[in-house]
Amino acid sequence: MPNNFFVDKKALFILIILIAVFNLILSSCVSTIPANEGQAQNGVTYRFLCVGVGEYINYGSEVDFGEAPPYDLIYRVLSKWEFGLEKVGFSRIDYISDFEATKNNILQGIASTFSEADDDDVSYFYFGGHGGKYGSIYYICPADMTSSVDSKISVNELEEALGVIPGTKVVIIDSCNSGGFIGKGGDSDEFSDKALKTFNEDIIKIFSSEQNGENRERDLLTADCYKVLTSCSYDQISETFCSFEGNTIGVFTAALLEGCGYNYFSADLDNDRKITLEEAYLYIKDKISSWGFIQDVQVYPTNSTFVFAGY
Repeated sequence: MPNNFFVDKKALFILIILIAVFNLILSSCVSTIPANEGQAQNGVTYRFLCVGVGEYINYGSEVDFGEAPPYDLIYRVLSKWEFGLEKVGFSRIDYISDFEATKNNILQGIASTFSEADDDDVSYFYFGGHGGKYGSIYYICPADMTSSVDSKISVNELEEALGVIPGTKVVIIDSCNSGGFIGKGGDSDEFSDKALKTFNEDIIKIFSSEQNGENRERDLLTADCYKVLTSCSYDQISETFCSFEGNTIGVFTAALLEGCGYNYFSADLDNDRKITLEEAYLYIKDKISSWGFIQDVQVYPTNSTFVFAGY
Protein backbone atom coordinates (compact mmCIF):
# COMPACT_ATOMS: atom_id res chain seq x y z
CA MET A 1 0.00 0.00 0.00
CA PRO A 2 2.65 2.57 0.89
CA ASN A 3 4.69 1.70 -2.21
CA ASN A 4 1.65 2.18 -4.46
CA PHE A 5 0.91 5.48 -2.75
CA PHE A 6 4.35 6.87 -3.50
CA VAL A 7 4.26 5.56 -7.08
CA ASP A 8 0.86 7.18 -7.68
CA LYS A 9 2.07 10.43 -6.16
CA LYS A 10 5.12 10.42 -8.42
CA ALA A 11 2.96 9.69 -11.49
CA LEU A 12 0.61 12.53 -10.54
CA PHE A 13 3.55 14.91 -10.22
CA ILE A 14 4.84 13.92 -13.68
CA LEU A 15 1.35 14.38 -15.14
CA ILE A 16 1.10 17.89 -13.67
CA ILE A 17 4.49 18.81 -15.20
CA LEU A 18 3.43 17.47 -18.62
CA ILE A 19 0.16 19.47 -18.51
CA ALA A 20 2.07 22.65 -17.62
CA VAL A 21 4.53 22.14 -20.50
CA PHE A 22 1.65 21.46 -22.91
CA ASN A 23 -0.12 24.66 -21.88
CA LEU A 24 3.10 26.63 -22.30
CA ILE A 25 3.56 25.32 -25.82
CA LEU A 26 -0.08 26.03 -26.67
CA SER A 27 0.07 29.58 -25.35
CA SER A 28 3.11 30.33 -27.52
CA CYS A 29 1.00 29.64 -30.62
CA VAL A 30 -1.66 32.23 -29.77
CA SER A 31 -1.48 35.60 -31.60
CA THR A 32 -0.17 38.48 -29.52
CA ILE A 33 -2.06 41.07 -31.56
CA PRO A 34 -4.21 43.16 -29.18
CA ALA A 35 -7.94 42.48 -29.37
CA ASN A 36 -8.74 45.87 -30.90
CA GLU A 37 -6.25 45.66 -33.77
CA GLY A 38 -6.07 43.79 -37.03
CA GLN A 39 -9.04 42.55 -38.98
CA ALA A 40 -12.69 42.28 -37.98
CA GLN A 41 -14.51 38.97 -38.29
CA ASN A 42 -16.47 40.43 -41.21
CA GLY A 43 -13.17 40.89 -43.08
CA VAL A 44 -12.88 44.69 -42.76
CA THR A 45 -9.46 46.21 -42.09
CA TYR A 46 -9.07 49.92 -41.29
CA ARG A 47 -6.00 51.99 -42.21
CA PHE A 48 -5.17 55.70 -41.81
CA LEU A 49 -2.64 57.92 -43.59
CA CYS A 50 -2.20 61.38 -42.06
CA VAL A 51 -0.33 64.13 -43.98
CA GLY A 52 0.35 67.44 -42.25
CA VAL A 53 2.34 70.29 -43.82
CA GLY A 54 3.13 73.36 -41.74
CA GLU A 55 6.54 74.11 -43.28
CA TYR A 56 7.38 74.46 -46.97
CA ILE A 57 10.85 73.79 -48.35
CA ASN A 58 10.99 76.59 -50.91
CA TYR A 59 9.17 79.30 -48.98
CA GLY A 60 10.38 79.28 -45.39
CA SER A 61 8.30 81.57 -43.19
CA GLU A 62 6.73 83.27 -46.22
CA VAL A 63 4.03 80.60 -46.35
CA ASP A 64 2.37 79.89 -43.02
CA PHE A 65 -0.44 77.44 -42.40
CA GLY A 66 0.36 77.04 -38.73
CA GLU A 67 1.74 73.69 -37.64
CA ALA A 68 1.33 70.15 -38.83
CA PRO A 69 -0.90 68.38 -36.29
CA PRO A 70 1.56 66.63 -33.91
CA TYR A 71 1.74 62.88 -34.37
CA ASP A 72 1.17 62.16 -30.68
CA LEU A 73 -2.04 64.21 -30.77
CA ILE A 74 -3.29 62.43 -33.89
CA TYR A 75 -2.39 59.01 -32.47
CA ARG A 76 -3.99 59.84 -29.13
CA VAL A 77 -7.33 60.30 -30.89
CA LEU A 78 -7.14 57.65 -33.61
CA SER A 79 -5.97 54.93 -31.22
CA LYS A 80 -9.33 55.26 -29.44
CA TRP A 81 -11.38 54.53 -32.56
CA GLU A 82 -12.92 51.05 -32.66
CA PHE A 83 -15.29 49.58 -35.22
CA GLY A 84 -17.87 46.81 -35.30
CA LEU A 85 -18.88 44.30 -32.67
CA GLU A 86 -15.25 43.15 -32.35
CA LYS A 87 -14.10 46.72 -31.55
CA VAL A 88 -11.37 46.59 -34.19
CA GLY A 89 -8.95 49.52 -34.36
CA PHE A 90 -6.70 50.71 -37.17
CA SER A 91 -4.25 48.07 -38.39
CA ARG A 92 -1.85 50.90 -39.23
CA ILE A 93 -1.68 54.65 -38.69
CA ASP A 94 0.97 56.25 -40.91
CA TYR A 95 2.13 59.84 -40.66
CA ILE A 96 4.03 62.17 -43.03
CA SER A 97 4.73 65.74 -41.99
CA ASP A 98 6.47 68.97 -43.01
CA PHE A 99 9.58 68.58 -45.22
CA GLU A 100 9.00 64.83 -45.54
CA ALA A 101 5.57 65.47 -47.09
CA THR A 102 6.80 65.99 -50.64
CA LYS A 103 4.54 65.31 -53.61
CA ASN A 104 6.27 62.03 -54.36
CA ASN A 105 6.24 60.91 -50.72
CA ILE A 106 2.53 61.67 -50.35
CA LEU A 107 1.58 59.74 -53.49
CA GLN A 108 3.93 56.90 -52.59
CA GLY A 109 2.54 56.95 -49.04
CA ILE A 110 -0.97 56.39 -50.37
CA ALA A 111 0.23 53.41 -52.39
CA SER A 112 2.19 51.99 -49.44
CA THR A 113 -0.29 52.51 -46.59
CA PHE A 114 -3.19 51.02 -48.52
CA SER A 115 -1.27 48.44 -50.56
CA GLU A 116 -3.01 45.48 -48.90
CA ALA A 117 -6.54 46.91 -49.01
CA ASP A 118 -9.31 44.84 -50.55
CA ASP A 119 -12.93 45.53 -51.48
CA ASP A 120 -14.11 45.18 -47.86
CA ASP A 121 -11.58 47.55 -46.31
CA VAL A 122 -11.81 51.21 -45.28
CA SER A 123 -8.90 53.56 -46.04
CA TYR A 124 -8.67 57.02 -44.44
CA PHE A 125 -6.60 59.82 -46.03
CA TYR A 126 -6.15 63.13 -44.19
CA PHE A 127 -4.36 66.22 -45.51
CA GLY A 128 -3.78 69.40 -43.52
CA GLY A 129 -1.89 72.22 -45.21
CA HIS A 130 -2.19 74.82 -47.92
CA GLY A 131 -4.60 74.39 -50.81
CA GLY A 132 -5.80 76.54 -53.67
CA LYS A 133 -7.08 76.73 -57.22
CA TYR A 134 -5.63 77.61 -60.59
CA GLY A 135 -8.39 78.29 -63.09
CA SER A 136 -10.73 75.35 -62.61
CA ILE A 137 -8.04 73.13 -61.06
CA TYR A 138 -8.16 72.59 -57.29
CA TYR A 139 -5.09 71.30 -55.52
CA ILE A 140 -3.35 70.64 -52.21
CA CYS A 141 0.21 71.80 -51.60
CA PRO A 142 2.99 69.33 -50.71
CA ALA A 143 6.08 70.55 -48.85
CA ASP A 144 8.17 70.82 -52.03
CA MET A 145 5.68 72.91 -54.01
CA THR A 146 6.96 75.70 -56.23
CA SER A 147 5.14 78.33 -58.31
CA SER A 148 4.44 75.61 -60.88
CA VAL A 149 1.00 74.03 -60.76
CA ASP A 150 2.60 70.69 -61.66
CA SER A 151 4.44 70.70 -58.31
CA LYS A 152 1.12 70.53 -56.47
CA ILE A 153 -1.36 67.62 -56.16
CA SER A 154 -4.53 68.28 -58.12
CA VAL A 155 -7.88 66.70 -57.36
CA ASN A 156 -7.39 64.51 -60.43
CA GLU A 157 -3.96 63.33 -59.29
CA LEU A 158 -5.28 62.58 -55.81
CA GLU A 159 -8.11 60.51 -57.28
CA GLU A 160 -5.71 58.66 -59.56
CA ALA A 161 -3.72 57.64 -56.48
CA LEU A 162 -6.81 56.73 -54.44
CA GLY A 163 -8.80 55.28 -57.34
CA VAL A 164 -6.68 52.15 -57.56
CA ILE A 165 -7.24 51.41 -53.86
CA PRO A 166 -10.10 48.90 -53.45
CA GLY A 167 -12.83 49.39 -50.89
CA THR A 168 -14.15 52.54 -49.23
CA LYS A 169 -12.01 55.69 -49.18
CA VAL A 170 -12.55 58.37 -46.52
CA VAL A 171 -10.96 61.65 -47.66
CA ILE A 172 -10.47 64.45 -45.10
CA ILE A 173 -8.99 67.74 -46.33
CA ASP A 174 -8.19 70.78 -44.19
CA SER A 175 -7.04 73.42 -46.67
CA CYS A 176 -8.22 76.57 -48.38
CA ASN A 177 -10.62 76.04 -51.31
CA SER A 178 -10.95 72.37 -50.30
CA GLY A 179 -14.67 72.31 -51.16
CA GLY A 180 -13.57 72.42 -54.78
CA PHE A 181 -12.43 68.82 -54.39
CA ILE A 182 -16.08 67.78 -54.31
CA GLY A 183 -17.60 70.62 -56.32
CA LYS A 184 -19.16 72.26 -53.27
CA GLY A 185 -20.02 75.87 -52.55
CA GLY A 186 -21.32 77.43 -49.35
CA ASP A 187 -24.33 76.49 -47.23
CA SER A 188 -26.68 78.87 -49.00
CA ASP A 189 -27.22 76.53 -51.95
CA GLU A 190 -26.13 73.25 -50.40
CA PHE A 191 -29.49 71.55 -50.19
CA SER A 192 -31.20 72.99 -53.25
CA ASP A 193 -32.21 70.44 -55.88
CA LYS A 194 -30.19 72.21 -58.54
CA ALA A 195 -27.05 72.38 -56.41
CA LEU A 196 -27.39 68.73 -55.35
CA LYS A 197 -27.79 67.60 -58.96
CA THR A 198 -24.75 69.61 -59.99
CA PHE A 199 -22.79 68.25 -57.06
CA ASN A 200 -23.65 64.64 -57.88
CA GLU A 201 -22.50 65.20 -61.45
CA ASP A 202 -19.29 66.82 -60.20
CA ILE A 203 -18.42 64.01 -57.82
CA ILE A 204 -18.83 61.45 -60.61
CA LYS A 205 -16.66 63.52 -62.92
CA ILE A 206 -14.00 64.42 -60.35
CA PHE A 207 -13.66 60.98 -58.79
CA SER A 208 -13.18 59.17 -62.07
CA SER A 209 -9.89 57.98 -63.45
CA GLU A 210 -8.13 56.52 -66.45
CA GLN A 211 -6.70 53.03 -66.29
CA ASN A 212 -4.66 51.39 -69.03
CA GLY A 213 -5.48 54.25 -71.37
CA GLU A 214 -9.22 53.61 -71.20
CA ASN A 215 -11.69 56.08 -69.68
CA ARG A 216 -13.56 54.57 -66.77
CA GLU A 217 -16.84 56.27 -65.87
CA ARG A 218 -18.58 55.73 -62.56
CA ASP A 219 -22.25 55.93 -61.70
CA LEU A 220 -23.51 57.12 -58.32
CA LEU A 221 -23.22 53.68 -56.78
CA THR A 222 -19.52 53.55 -57.65
CA ALA A 223 -19.00 57.12 -56.48
CA ASP A 224 -20.30 55.98 -53.08
CA CYS A 225 -16.94 54.32 -52.44
CA TYR A 226 -15.82 57.83 -51.40
CA LYS A 227 -16.76 59.57 -48.15
CA VAL A 228 -15.45 63.12 -48.05
CA LEU A 229 -15.14 65.90 -45.47
CA THR A 230 -13.56 69.22 -46.41
CA SER A 231 -12.86 72.18 -44.17
CA CYS A 232 -14.51 74.88 -46.28
CA SER A 233 -16.22 75.67 -49.57
CA TYR A 234 -14.42 76.10 -52.89
CA ASP A 235 -14.12 79.90 -52.43
CA GLN A 236 -13.12 80.13 -48.77
CA ILE A 237 -9.92 80.11 -46.75
CA SER A 238 -9.29 77.53 -44.05
CA GLU A 239 -8.57 79.25 -40.73
CA THR A 240 -6.04 78.20 -38.08
CA PHE A 241 -6.65 77.83 -34.35
CA CYS A 242 -3.92 78.99 -31.97
CA SER A 243 -4.81 77.39 -28.67
CA PHE A 244 -5.26 73.66 -29.18
CA GLU A 245 -2.84 72.10 -26.69
CA GLY A 246 -0.50 74.98 -27.51
CA ASN A 247 -0.54 74.11 -31.22
CA THR A 248 -1.59 76.33 -34.13
CA ILE A 249 -3.61 73.93 -36.26
CA GLY A 250 -6.59 74.26 -38.59
CA VAL A 251 -9.90 75.00 -36.86
CA PHE A 252 -11.45 72.17 -38.87
CA THR A 253 -8.85 69.71 -37.59
CA ALA A 254 -9.23 71.00 -34.03
CA ALA A 255 -13.01 70.51 -34.18
CA LEU A 256 -12.63 67.04 -35.70
CA LEU A 257 -10.21 65.93 -32.97
CA GLU A 258 -12.33 67.44 -30.19
CA GLY A 259 -15.50 65.75 -31.41
CA CYS A 260 -13.96 62.37 -32.17
CA GLY A 261 -11.99 61.32 -29.12
CA TYR A 262 -9.62 64.08 -27.96
CA ASN A 263 -11.26 63.95 -24.53
CA TYR A 264 -14.76 62.74 -25.33
CA PHE A 265 -16.69 61.60 -28.39
CA SER A 266 -18.86 64.72 -28.40
CA ALA A 267 -19.82 64.27 -32.06
CA ASP A 268 -21.80 61.14 -31.12
CA LEU A 269 -25.07 63.04 -31.05
CA ASP A 270 -27.28 60.04 -30.25
CA ASN A 271 -24.82 58.37 -27.83
CA ASP A 272 -24.81 55.04 -29.66
CA ARG A 273 -20.97 54.81 -29.60
CA LYS A 274 -20.87 55.38 -33.36
CA ILE A 275 -20.18 58.71 -35.07
CA THR A 276 -21.68 58.73 -38.54
CA LEU A 277 -20.25 60.88 -41.33
CA GLU A 278 -23.27 63.17 -40.96
CA GLU A 279 -22.77 63.48 -37.19
CA ALA A 280 -19.10 64.34 -37.68
CA TYR A 281 -20.03 66.96 -40.28
CA LEU A 282 -22.71 68.58 -38.10
CA TYR A 283 -20.49 68.67 -35.01
CA ILE A 284 -17.48 70.15 -36.82
CA LYS A 285 -19.66 72.68 -38.63
CA ASP A 286 -21.37 73.86 -35.43
CA LYS A 287 -18.14 73.88 -33.39
CA ILE A 288 -16.33 76.07 -35.92
CA SER A 289 -19.27 78.47 -35.92
CA SER A 290 -19.28 78.59 -32.10
CA TRP A 291 -15.62 79.62 -32.20
CA GLY A 292 -16.60 82.61 -34.35
CA PHE A 293 -15.14 81.51 -37.69
CA ILE A 294 -16.99 81.80 -41.00
CA GLN A 295 -16.10 78.55 -42.71
CA ASP A 296 -18.58 76.26 -44.43
CA VAL A 297 -17.59 72.63 -43.85
CA GLN A 298 -18.55 70.37 -46.76
CA VAL A 299 -19.52 66.70 -46.82
CA TYR A 300 -20.17 63.97 -49.37
CA PRO A 301 -22.57 62.26 -49.36
CA THR A 302 -25.09 64.22 -47.30
CA ASN A 303 -27.15 62.54 -44.56
CA SER A 304 -24.79 59.56 -44.60
CA THR A 305 -25.08 56.83 -41.95
CA PHE A 306 -21.58 55.57 -42.75
CA VAL A 307 -19.72 55.02 -39.46
CA PHE A 308 -16.91 57.59 -39.57
CA ALA A 309 -15.61 56.78 -36.06
CA GLY A 310 -16.61 54.23 -33.43
CA TYR A 311 -15.57 53.66 -29.85
